[in-house]
Amino acid sequence: MKKIIYIACFLFLTALTSCDEEKLDIISYGSLNGKVMDGETYLPVQGVLITTTPASLSVLTDAEGKFSITKLKEGEVAINVKKKDYLSNSLSAAIYDNESTQLEFLIFKDENNIGNINIYDPVPGNGALDQAFGFLLKWNVEGKKSSTALTYSIYIFESGSTVQKLVGEDITLQEVTVSGLKASTTYFWYVVAKYEGDKVAFSPTWSFKTRVE
Repeated sequence: MKKIIYIACFLFLTALTSCDEEKLDIISYGSLNGKVMDGETYLPVQGVLITTTPASLSVLTDAEGKFSITKLKEGEVAINVKKKDYLSNSLSAAIYDNESTQLEFLIFKDENNIGNINIYDPVPGNGALDQAFGFLLKWNVEGKKSSTALTYSIYIFESGSTVQKLVGEDITLQEVTVSGLKASTTYFWYVVAKYEGDKVAFSPTWSFKTRVE
């Protein structure tokens, strides 16, 4: 009988240890503080909508153009900036555990009156895994006036690299082919929208990872 009790106690302790090991897999968080300024006057801009990809808390800039997001998951994040009568913009930043990332944005007036353009809904989806070594990148666009003809330039770069490759320039379709990608590699990519040669909007920075060779 004692042997049975000992075995039961051992199994119980093993279960507790297993639970403790699972609890050790803790998600790390950092914070983000920034300031948004007019690209021409360098004066702070109030009421700018700040969102992130992956999604977190949405905030507005204050009278000094400042904003703060106190809890973001550690890793790469895209900060999206939007305000009426200004061109939308996005910037990629790294968030570190228990650290505050500081950023400054310049946003420019929509001089061409083309609307508040939003580049969204990437294909493959952001963070997609097991992708082929060549395929179509696609995206959607909203907010532009129907009569406005935009062109797009698409940039891609490997994780850990600062070298960006232009895989499509001034194209009219909302898709582009990439090829010759490396196996088991994380890639980042983004789209720049142009109107009559001027940059008018930036997409968030999205990512995908290729399959094992």
